Amino acid sequence: MVVDEFLEQGKPKSIVLKHVGLARSSYYYTSTGTKPGKKISQFVYDLENNRHDLEYVLQETKKLLEGEFVDYGYYKTYRYLNQEKGLKIGAYRTYKLMKEHNLLKFQRNNTKRTSRNWVKDLVPNVQNEFSFLEFDIKYVYIQGTRSNAQVLTVLDVFSRWQLGQYIANSIKSEDVIRLFEQIFETYPMPKQFIVRNDNGSQFEATIVQEYLRQKGVNQEFTKPATPQQNAHIESYHSILESAVCQRFEFEDLQDFKQVMHRWKKFYNFERIHGGLQYMSPRKFLESIQVEIDPTW
Repeated sequence: MVVDEFLEQGKPKSIVLKHVGLARSSYYYTSTGTKPGKKISQFVYDLENNRHDLEYVLQETKKLLEGEFVDYGYYKTYRYLNQEKGLKIGAYRTYKLMKEHNLLKFQRNNTKRTSRNWVKDLVPNVQNEFSFLEFDIKYVYIQGTRSNAQVLTVLDVFSRWQLGQYIANSIKSEDVIRLFEQIFETYPMPKQFIVRNDNGSQFEATIVQEYLRQKGVNQEFTKPATPQQNAHIESYHSILESAVCQRFEFEDLQDFKQVMHRWKKFYNFERIHGGLQYMSPRKFLESIQVEIDPTW
């Protein structure tokens, strides 16, 4: 090494290091020969040792913080996730996750949110098919992979027809747009209609709001902690839970998608509803002279 040669000649160490442009820390550094530190896991486990990705933790955190009177900082949020949700996550990791997504108390107070159109009528007055839609995301446990999947569903309030569903490990705002693109391509949608959703980050994203606005869609947001304002999609989720989730064990995401494909056909074409005079959505639409395309 050049430095050692100069030092053997009796040159001062500080002058030699400065001359060759080598920092003292680099000169004195000795490798330990060990591997780099362990990469931070992107998963957490619950008390039953089921694995959940950080997106699930993030959504549970957002649901908590949307509560009308919840003003928690990271530590109370961490205790809530531990005690109420049974998630094995530490306080520091909770802090990092909340900081990354601007959910810390001081960040929430300073964040300017996109202007939203809040729900005005608890029960929508709907007179026509496909004129008022509700949509939301449901978590479904996949036993084979011991993880959660997400299902985004769009429902017609008037006929209870399920217009579309999108299934993935994690649903993003781009997926919301992708599903609505499929709906516009498949159904004879009116030029203007209303969609109602909660305050999930995927739904309040600027790109989703702008997309719906450009399509002539009036997007309504339910007020925090008021699931009754999105009652039809909540009812659909309850039906999905009892008819599918509690009756099947899924090997993986693909297995779940196959079951949900069959479920959608059954729900739209065969399942009767008390709110539709005990007709299926298909028969109800046919009773009001709406022609059903078999590809729906």
